[in-house]
Amino acid sequence: MMALKTCECWCLLIFLFLPFCLCLEEYSEEQHEVVDRPAHFECSHCCHRAEPGPRGWPGPTGQAGIPGNHGNNGNNGLPGHEGEKGDQGLKGGFGPRGERGIQGIKGEKGQAGIPSELKVAFMASLATHFTNQNSGIIFSSVETNVGSYFDVMTGRFTAPIAGVYFFIFNMMKHEDVEETSVFLMHNGNAIISMYSSESKGKHDTSGNSGVLKLETGDEVWLRMGNGALHGDHQRYCTFSGFLLFEDN
Repeated sequence: MMALKTCECWCLLIFLFLPFCLCLEEYSEEQHEVVDRPAHFECSHCCHRAEPGPRGWPGPTGQAGIPGNHGNNGNNGLPGHEGEKGDQGLKGGFGPRGERGIQGIKGEKGQAGIPSELKVAFMASLATHFTNQNSGIIFSSVETNVGSYFDVMTGRFTAPIAGVYFFIFNMMKHEDVEETSVFLMHNGNAIISMYSSESKGKHDTSGNSGVLKLETGDEVWLRMGNGALHGDHQRYCTFSGFLLFEDN
């Protein structure tokens, strides 16, 4: 009787425990199948992916890091080569003319000047032919020499005082040459010139004049360029000058 009850108990336990084991086996197989499925596989019957939730608020800014150390200064570069000199640019044009300025106030009338007591005037002439090219002209005679400031030996006038002087010269070309040139010299510098041109066998007369500002001791004379001068008793070749006014 006890054996029968024991058998009934075992049967009851088996009946209750067997379904539970079967469920565990099916559950294990389902888990295995889930693991073996691709990541993109989705079950339309039993699996549903949840919608992403709202994005959270950004977190607070972190503390600034410690500044890094300054890097070492780089080495100085080598000096560059000097470039070639460029071509000179074109000369610029004249700028626009400025507006006329306002006329100034008329000044007071000055005192009358004192007439100078110094009188200076001379005239020299050539009575003979002169053919020494590139040299100072020596005149044959001096008709006027007020103050004796013209040297007949050198043919040079020396200014006795600073002032403004007037000079004039007239020359006749010699018939044996085709052209002649003469220069008015001031301390070795040619200021003005005279040029005469005509065929051989003919005479030609030419002249020039000028106003020079001289300092005391300045010299003025005539220098022969090329050609030759005609001189005779009629005095075709002359050299004259005089003081216009002092300029202290």
